[in-house]
Amino acid sequence: MKKLFLLSSLFAGHAMAEDLVDVLNVALEKDPQLRAAKYNQQATLENKKQALANFLPQVSGSWSKSESDSKTTYSDGSVNDPDTSESDGWTVSLNQSVYDHANWLEWRQADLQKGKGLAELDAAEQEFLIRMAQSYFDVLTNIDAVKFAESEEKAIQRQLEQAEQRYEVGLAAITDVHEARAQYDGSRASVINAKNLLDDSKEALYEITQQYYQNLNALPDNIEQVILPVTERDEWESLALANNPDLGVAKFDAELAEYTIKRQQSGHFPTVDLSARLAEDNSKGSTFLQPQPDGTVELREFPDSTRDSNSITLTVSVPIFSGGRTSSLTRQSRLQYKAAMENLDRTTFSTVRSVRNALHNVEAGWSSVQARALAVVSAKSAEEATAAGFEVGTRNIVEVLNSQRSLYQAQRDYSRAKHDYLMNILRLKRAAGVLEQNDITAINAMLTVQ
Repeated sequence: MKKLFLLSSLFAGHAMAEDLVDVLNVALEKDPQLRAAKYNQQATLENKKQALANFLPQVSGSWSKSESDSKTTYSDGSVNDPDTSESDGWTVSLNQSVYDHANWLEWRQADLQKGKGLAELDAAEQEFLIRMAQSYFDVLTNIDAVKFAESEEKAIQRQLEQAEQRYEVGLAAITDVHEARAQYDGSRASVINAKNLLDDSKEALYEITQQYYQNLNALPDNIEQVILPVTERDEWESLALANNPDLGVAKFDAELAEYTIKRQQSGHFPTVDLSARLAEDNSKGSTFLQPQPDGTVELREFPDSTRDSNSITLTVSVPIFSGGRTSSLTRQSRLQYKAAMENLDRTTFSTVRSVRNALHNVEAGWSSVQARALAVVSAKSAEEATAAGFEVGTRNIVEVLNSQRSLYQAQRDYSRAKHDYLMNILRLKRAAGVLEQNDITAINAMLTVQ
């Protein structure tokens, strides 16, 4: 398991900046999902102590005190109405399991549960890094979306104003004004939608950090390709089969299910227990009237008494018939073991598929980044050429508006492509089970102060 820890500032010049590492450090302390995973892992450590308790002596003690009144009326009219009788006593018992095969199996299962808990925490920590980075980049993506939507709105507004001026002097038709106004109204709606998405992404980041961020460091206009530690698909698959924590959890589940079969079968085995008991009973003296054969009544008196007792018992219990319960539990555990093995196969196939898919996404993602960068350049050139053509009358207002929209859409796509590319790299390492905080700091080094 890769332990997560707070990272110190790595860049003195950015000490006050809110970057990916700053957000990570806050999220490590605040994210409730990660904290819950840590508590669950700590809870699994108690299984070992509970299993150990089965091998240790069980000591119990009790104390009691009682008072009683009795009154007896005989046929001759005499009444036996003695004083109140009192008694008290205490008992100390010790029970020691000498042999119970189920205890040994539970001891071994506790080790497996500890390993499963660590694997689950490892999976939760790697998922935390994905969630944190995705929330951070979602905010950046939507910040860019708002910026480009507002720029598009302003550009179309200028075109609308220009169309209205040209119409007033008779250089443009009213249809140009209507077209520009329709595009402008659409751009205003796009700004509203972009701001809503930005607010939602900020809330998602707040959910992890319980903190709002006004300024986040972002990626520069151009980024370099990230060099992967290994490039061959087979190597990534081998890493995943050895390190993926989800696969590790499935393996532990299968082993635990196998031991559960043995533990249920142990219900047919004999058990040996040793017990010891030490007790003392004290009674206060009492008097009562006792009828005699000749019809008279004699007063009898019992003095105070103390009774001490102790015993040691060795018990061998052999189960003979339990109504079929033990056999049923064994059959049930066998079926659960088969289900666990099927789940292990499914998780294995899913892990391999996830690695392959993530690797394809990384490769395609970098190609998309390069293509989107070129698309921005082409869209900008097309927009400038269309604007120039409109000035000389060879292009109409619709073409100008469409070219501007294409430019801002290309810029939005390029922004998202860069963020998706970096997230695909993180997901590839998560699928392989080797995602660490160092991967976050490496990406953080690419960010710049805005």
